[in-house]
Amino acid sequence: MNNLISLLHLEGIFNAFQMIRATLCLLSFLLCFSAFSQKIDTTYFDKKNKEVAKNDVSVFRYDVTSTKGKSSSIHKYLKDGTLIETLNLVKDERHGDYYVFNLEDSSQTTGQYKNGVKVGEWIIEDVKNGHSFIEVYDKKGLLTNKDATLSTDNRIYATADLDIPPDYTTGQNGWNKHLLMNLKYPREAAINETSGDVNLRLTILSDGRIVKAEVQNDKVNKHLAKEAIRVALLSEDWNPGIKDGKAVNCFMDIKIVFRTN
Repeated sequence: MNNLISLLHLEGIFNAFQMIRATLCLLSFLLCFSAFSQKIDTTYFDKKNKEVAKNDVSVFRYDVTSTKGKSSSIHKYLKDGTLIETLNLVKDERHGDYYVFNLEDSSQTTGQYKNGVKVGEWIIEDVKNGHSFIEVYDKKGLLTNKDATLSTDNRIYATADLDIPPDYTTGQNGWNKHLLMNLKYPREAAINETSGDVNLRLTILSDGRIVKAEVQNDKVNKHLAKEAIRVALLSEDWNPGIKDGKAVNCFMDIKIVFRTN
């Protein structure tokens, strides 16, 4: 009787071992299949973005593309192996994490795409000058906010301290055209026939970029304020303020008017 029990016990252990072995074989097969189903290509380019051979002396960068099904990821490197861009694609559309290193100004940008448009928070690090910028996009890819942290040795001048204040590149007519083309009366404010003025303080860098827009007046309707900020941040064409013959970082106050009639 004891021998029979022992035999049954051994048979159970053997069967369990066989199941584990079969499971491990299946996992190994799946891993191998997954590895073989993923295609990896490396392409080489010169400075003119023209494809060249791997051993060509004009190789400037190379791209490593990993494709699996409808998804792919591309990592771009300089000839010395420095990573300069990472992007992910689904059905040839940008989707997922993104990174790029700008060789011209040594800035680094990180963010995320969804169905081909920028979404969420994007961070731009200006390594050379010590600045950092944040851009915020909604789910439709529309820019909704900007902010910046400038290095401590970069002064921001008030308009009164400038020799020449900043102005829109195409003048007042150009600014009016920008508002006409881009300003949308917020639906929530229109329903309640809410009107008002939004006073904004813009931070304009010495290169003409707007990096921040802040509401200055109290008790302003939040929907009007949000739209005023959005439209102001969309404008990029500014002539910077001038101090002692040099372009400088500065503040500029503007007013955006909302009227229901």
